[in-house]
Amino acid sequence: MKEIEKQKLGSEPISKLFFKMSVPMILAMVINGMYYLADAIFVGWGVGSEALGGLAVIFPLQMLAIAIGMAIGTGTASIESIELGNQRKDKAAKTIKTSVIFSLILGILLPLILIVFKKKIIYFFGATENIYPHAEGYYTYIVYGFVFIFLSFLEINIIKAEGNAKLAASGMFLGAFLNVILDAIFIFVFHMGTAGAALATVIARIITTLYLMRYYISGRSIINLQKYPWTFEGKIMKRILALGTGVFFNQIGFFLLAIVMNISLRYYGSGLDISIYGVFSRIYVFVTMPFLGLAQGIQPIIGYNFGAEKFQRILETLKKAIMFSISMGVVLFVFMVFLPEGVLGLFTKESLIIQKGIIPLQISMLITPIIGIQILTYFFFLAINQPFKALFVSVSRQAIFTLLLVIILPLFMGKLGIWVAYPVADIISVGIAYLLLNKETKQMKQYQINQEFAFAPGLEN
Repeated sequence: MKEIEKQKLGSEPISKLFFKMSVPMILAMVINGMYYLADAIFVGWGVGSEALGGLAVIFPLQMLAIAIGMAIGTGTASIESIELGNQRKDKAAKTIKTSVIFSLILGILLPLILIVFKKKIIYFFGATENIYPHAEGYYTYIVYGFVFIFLSFLEINIIKAEGNAKLAASGMFLGAFLNVILDAIFIFVFHMGTAGAALATVIARIITTLYLMRYYISGRSIINLQKYPWTFEGKIMKRILALGTGVFFNQIGFFLLAIVMNISLRYYGSGLDISIYGVFSRIYVFVTMPFLGLAQGIQPIIGYNFGAEKFQRILETLKKAIMFSISMGVVLFVFMVFLPEGVLGLFTKESLIIQKGIIPLQISMLITPIIGIQILTYFFFLAINQPFKALFVSVSRQAIFTLLLVIILPLFMGKLGIWVAYPVADIISVGIAYLLLNKETKQMKQYQINQEFAFAPGLEN
């Protein structure tokens, strides 16, 4: 029965399969985005604007953890999808076990290093004297939860790669729901401030990890991990990291960009501007979540059919995904550009932050309708085992164009240039992604035509 379910990725009608795989992941990623929003909302209302600045300062650290978790998870899932498409469960199992061991080792060692250099890192990330106590409270707890961030991202991705998008989504729902409840308890009941927000996130990740772990322990998974020994294979890990490099650098782009943003706003603006960025950074990440969910939902479809050389199904899936992505982008655009006061008002009751935050939010979200194309292109190349193209598409947006423009434009436009950098970088990166995607799909179409011609009746010879 499990095998039949997996084979549906290569035989079920694309329209049905598209919604079955993508909609749960979109909803899950939107709910998962509450990890970012909930902390800011509860901290903004329960602690104050300087605490929002503390979240902005630690935002790069969160992006670092997520970058590692997503790199391991997406790289592992990509290999798993291809191996399952080739009917090689043993290699898929070895890949999963290698990534679990790597996540555990890194998740234990990295926090030990970060704690030693805590004060220097916080000030380097852009903290002022007033913001530091709030940043330090969040930092202290969040670093100890790194191992569970890594494992939860890994589990969500490998379960999704089996075609079980509903379970992956339910794990994300559970974590986000717990995070909201615990945020309210730790901030409003126990008055723990930013430390409470971080603790809520860590506990939610721990429970998510344990919840999803049951799937493999119970034997319900397509891949029976208990049949294979626990070994770490360096060659497999290299392949995982190669395939995960793109998403890693995309998130590292957020990491570097957040540092530069904090430093630039401290230089061109004030602590209030850093607090505004504390709100904006979480809104920006939240906006990308539906597109990430859509892309992750179609990744197993594309990966499986690529392994099975069913290119027409890949092209149909991609076409539907682009149309759906643009539709979602238009909806988000309306909220962010035409209703900015309502959006910002979710995070704070301080009118000054709302008034000062309207223009930055409107400017930075101008290209929202098409930004999903860049994200879809990255996951497309990842699914068809082209890690270098995926890397370039991923890195171009955050780690190259936005980062450079945030540094360059303020030299001519002042603080306004920091926010203008976002839509300009989006236009450039989406344009490049479209050109690469168009070239690859043309090759697939030609291959499909050649195959149909070769096997047409009377043309075999």
